[in-house]
Formats: sequence, C-alpha cells, structure tokens
Amino acid sequence: MKIWAGVSALLLSVGSLLYGQAVPNTTISSTGANSSGFPLDGTLHYAMTASEIVQFGFYGSGETTSSTNLSADAAYTSKSENRPFSMVLAGGVGLANGQGQGTYTYWNLAATQGLITRRWAFNISDSFSFLPQSPTTGLSGIPGVGDLGALPVQGPTEGPGGGVLTYSGDRVINQVSGSAERQLSSATSISGVGSWSIIHFLDDNAGLDSSSETGSVALNRRLDARSSASLDAVYSTYSYGNAGVSQGYPPFQTKGINLSFQRLLSRSLSMSVSAGPLWISSSDSALVPSRLSVAASASLSYNHKLTNASLGYTRGANAGSGVLGGALSDNVSGSVAHTYGRKWVASADVGYTHSTGLQQFLIEGSPVAVNQVYDTVFGGVQLTRGFGPHWSGYTSYTIQHQSSIYSVMTQNAFIGKSQVFAIGVTFTPRTTRLGQF
Repeated sequence: MKIWAGVSALLLSVGSLLYGQAVPNTTISSTGANSSGFPLDGTLHYAMTASEIVQFGFYGSGETTSSTNLSADAAYTSKSENRPFSMVLAGGVGLANGQGQGTYTYWNLAATQGLITRRWAFNISDSFSFLPQSPTTGLSGIPGVGDLGALPVQGPTEGPGGGVLTYSGDRVINQVSGSAERQLSSATSISGVGSWSIIHFLDDNAGLDSSSETGSVALNRRLDARSSASLDAVYSTYSYGNAGVSQGYPPFQTKGINLSFQRLLSRSLSMSVSAGPLWISSSDSALVPSRLSVAASASLSYNHKLTNASLGYTRGANAGSGVLGGALSDNVSGSVAHTYGRKWVASADVGYTHSTGLQQFLIEGSPVAVNQVYDTVFGGVQLTRGFGPHWSGYTSYTIQHQSSIYSVMTQNAFIGKSQVFAIGVTFTPRTTRLGQF
C-alpha cells in the first residue's frame, strides 16, 4: 500500500523527537560522515489532508460544532551518521462553522541535531507547539485531522501541555533539551541531560503559565548484546512567575534517583523499566508540603511486519498542565496500528491520567486540607483506505472525558465528555531525496 508506506515512513522518522523526550543511550560510532557531497542530502516525506470535523459536547453539554480543516505533515531525516538531523512539522488551519473558535490554527514543530565522535555523542533538540486546545491524539494533538499515528510515536500529550485538559484557548508550548554522553569503555558510558520548558496561554484566563528546568546525570552500562542498565540522579524546578506566586502558586522542586533497565526481548519486542524515590519540596510548605513519593516508568514496544504497538506507564511530578499549581500524575498510554492487505490501515490511540494537585487547601465543611484530583481519559480510532499510489481517505472517532474532585471552578479545566467524528482525504507525494535535486 504505497500511500500508507509514505505516511508510516513520515511517522517513523519523528519517533522520539516530539517534546524533547529523554535521549536514549547512544552507541558511539566512528563510521564515516555523510556519503553524499550535498550537505542537506536526506529523505523528505510529506502529506496534505482536507477534512470535515464534527464535535459534540466540547463547548457545553449538548452543543454541536463543526469545522473544515486543511492540514499538512512533513518529516525530514538526514543521511549523515556523524551529524544526524531530523525534523517534523504538523500543522493546519480550521474554519469553525457556528459556535466555537472561528478560524483557528495549530502548529507543532520539532527538530533534533546530533554530533557523534569516537567517544562523545551530543544532541540538542527543540519542540514548539501553538495549539488552540489541550492536545490529545495524533501527531499534532488535534483530534480528527487524520494524523493518528500508524506507528508508536510520542505526541504533544507527552510534553508540558499534556495531562489535565482545558477548554479552548491559544497556548504556546516549548521545550529545549540537550545531552552529552562520554564512552568510558566498550560497555560503560556517562551521560548528562538538561531541559527547559514553558507553557504560556495567550488568551485571558485560559490557563496557568509555568516553566520548568530539569537536569540529570547517569551512569550507563551495557550488560550484554540485548540488555543495558543505568543509574541516574535528577533535579527539577517548577515555577509560575510573579503572577502565579501572587495567586498562591509557589515554585517547587523535585529530586530523584532512578535505576533503569532496558532489554531487547526479540527482534520485534523491546521493553524498559525505571523506578526510584522522588522528593518534593517548595518555598511555601503550608501550600505545598514536602513529601516523599515514587517516580516510575515502564514501556513495551512491538514492531513486526504489518503491526506496530506500544504500551507505556509513567509516574512523576509535573507543572500541572496549566490547571494545577504542580501535580503528581500516573499516566497509562497505548497505541496500535495494523495494515490489512494493500489498501487498509486501522490505528488506535488511548491515554489515561490520574493527576493529584500538590497544593492543599480547605473547603467548606471539611476540617482537613484536601488536594484537587483530576481523572482524564481520551482515545481515538482511525480507519484509512488507499485509492492509489498517492491518495487515501479516512474516517476517525475521538472521545475525551474528564472528571474532578475538589476542583476550583475559576480554573479553565474541562469537565465532562466530548466526542469528535471526522472524515478526510490525504495526498502523499512520492518520497523525495533532497540530494537528487
């Protein structure tokens, strides 16, 4: 199925770029650089989609809105082995019909640049998003636009904007990260990672602005041809600016030590686990009491012939997604895609997050302080059919639901259920190698 081969290659090339995910241990190589004399030689995939989207319940129970959407995805991967570069862009414009946002746009751009020498590996990445609502499914995070991942990819929900859902409101999300790894021996290396991220709401009362910084140092050891382990120390800070402090959102810090293990179970199946203690403290212990918790993560990835799937779990502290002044969240996510014959592809994506606010406050009728709690679930399915070497059509369904205990009603948190139905058509030109221009 040529049309989906192009789209799958696009998604595969973005892999772990979105939202500056932790850089995996790098195998440092002394192989030659770009074999082409053209400095920008590499592979470019891109696709363009037109869709019609109908949404139920987002702007209120029983409210129905519709929009016409034009979107595009593009991904570029260089051929250089010593200076690898990758970039992905997903964006579009929508015209809402009736109640809603009117004309809206969204963009998600992520890029990473590496440098590999005989004993060193460096990486720097930046991911930027401009979204009109909280991200849920797909490469762009906007439901119904036809970019629901055919491969296990990490979308915008993995970044600072993911977690607790808000109502509509333009927001800028950016995360910059860098890493360095030094090979000490054939099986041992030491690495360091640093990152900075922000979420900034452009509309009044759309959400709580925040920024965070994280640094970590790890000792990595390859145990055998299929297994590796690492021990890392992590320190993070989260803040909400002067306006946030005046509203009762003090900055807080976290410290942790994690033991990680990765193993390739077979040619198609890989797994990783990580866990360790997490210390949380703040500048105002009356609002955010110090506590000892646990940070953990686990993932399972499967990629074999026509089927791709992933399952993951994470637990840790975050800035609160623009709703909470810090949260401790448990997140479970999964995705699967399968190609049927030469023309059909079915894909699905699902996520669940349980977020407990770090702040404590008194409510009327309660003698003890309580924490806000949000339960968020979303999922989407998409069925795609190819109509030739470059054209395909799709239909998709997305649902999101969020409930809360002890929520503060002045915040812009989404409460209730929303559903999205969409149909669209996608044009995927032939894969282009820039060095052939």
